Amino acid sequence: MKKTRNSGSRKRRARGRKHHSKAVRGLVITAISMLGIMSLFFICIGVYALGKIGLVKFGSQGSGDFIDSLIPDYVSGVEELSDYSSIEDGAASLTEIPVRTNTKSVKNILLLGVDSRTGSYSGTLADAIMILTIDSKNKSIKLTSLMRDTLVTLPGRDRNGDGRDDYAKLNAANSYGGFDLMAKTIEQNFRLRINQHITINFDAFKAAVDAMGGIDIELTAAEARAIKIANSGGKYHLNGKYALKYARLRKLAGDDFQRTSRQRTVIKALFEKGKRMSIGKLNTVLNEILPQVYTNMTRNEFTMFTVNSLTYFGYSMDDTFRIPPDREFSYKSIKGVGSTLILNDPAKTITELHKFIYM
Repeated sequence: MKKTRNSGSRKRRARGRKHHSKAVRGLVITAISMLGIMSLFFICIGVYALGKIGLVKFGSQGSGDFIDSLIPDYVSGVEELSDYSSIEDGAASLTEIPVRTNTKSVKNILLLGVDSRTGSYSGTLADAIMILTIDSKNKSIKLTSLMRDTLVTLPGRDRNGDGRDDYAKLNAANSYGGFDLMAKTIEQNFRLRINQHITINFDAFKAAVDAMGGIDIELTAAEARAIKIANSGGKYHLNGKYALKYARLRKLAGDDFQRTSRQRTVIKALFEKGKRMSIGKLNTVLNEILPQVYTNMTRNEFTMFTVNSLTYFGYSMDDTFRIPPDREFSYKSIKGVGSTLILNDPAKTITELHKFIYM
């Protein structure tokens, strides 16, 4: 009997270790994905997860003073919108497009990489802006890049007193009013209401890559020369410093368009490497990077979200979208704003964005 009890005890301990290891691996893999110019999501469970969640910075970014100038409109909420024909047949303005938000099957989170190396998250330009969409109906994770030079109107910001919202580049919204103004700007210009964000700065990104021992990226000869790692193309091992240079590279043909593509490449590289790492190594990485993550989720919201995230292991992560899309914009230099990207047909582009996220 004694032998049997010991054997059963060992089996229970083994099962406990396996369950614990699975939780650790899930939490770390997704946290690291999130930190590759943003974050994706956290997967965690039990007492271990609660301890790790305690490392994250929770709070609301200072939003500054601005008036909500959005025109009251219909918000679709949890309804599924599948017929866009009435919108496509001639929306005269963006206000005719319903504001979309989270549904029963679609959850959106704004991912921000801020232009800072000091540990500060407020009053900074948003260097990278992505929408993370978790689609439980189609079992997919989608990434939408919002290019930072896209010309937008800032809700309630009227410095010259003409009664109209000021124009600015999208990335300026975070600098002027933190996530609150950024969220209102996205809602007003892209008819998309996003209530939650996860934000990191440059230090967090470099720490994540270095803690993982670097990542392998296929570089073109031009990219290799631009980040000053080599003179020829090929697969190179990048530490945090060079991975950040690669993700922020703007000096080559394609400019910001290729830049957003590089950001998504880094996310996938971090995600894939995290899958292959040992539990001990992943735990070390997690301790290094989580203290540099900032979110406006409450602890309870964050905990519930991460516990439910275990189902995302089997989801695909292949679908991407970008605003502005190819051939749907014009360049324009505006005094006081600089070189901007202007949507040729805003209603058409926003309709395509909504289709991508919700269908």
